[in-house]
Order: sequence, then C-alpha cells, then structure tokens
Amino acid sequence: MSRQDLGKRLAALESRVAELQEEMRSARPSWQKDWRRAVEEYTGDDDLQSVFAEALELRDADRKRACKPARAKSC
Repeated sequence: MSRQDLGKRLAALESRVAELQEEMRSARPSWQKDWRRAVEEYTGDDDLQSVFAEALELRDADRKRACKPARAKSC
C-alpha cells in the first residue's frame, strides 16, 4: 500500500472518529449520572460525611466479627 493510500485511509479514520466523538457528546444528556458531578455536588456536605464515617465504622466492626481466632494473626 502506498503512502498516499495510507494517508487517505488515516484521514478517513480520523474524520470518522471525530464524527463518532461528536455523536457521543450530543447523545449524552447533560443530566446523565456522572460520579464527578456527584463529588462536586456533595464535597463538604457534613451530613454525607457523617454517613461515610458511620459506614466505615460498620465495615470495621464487620471485619472484626469476621476474624476468627485461628486467623487472628492475619486480621
């Protein structure tokens, strides 16, 4: 395949990728769930921070309960 043919194929591929990217951008509603949006929205929320703290305490308690005496060294 000649360089000219490769250049044409590359240009066609780049064009198609740009079209697909634009389709993806326009197809995605602005309200779509996005973890970054949630992080921005709830950063500094004291109520949510207390929920996270309580969840961590519950997870730690579950881990301690799951630890059996025979496996105590690994827990």
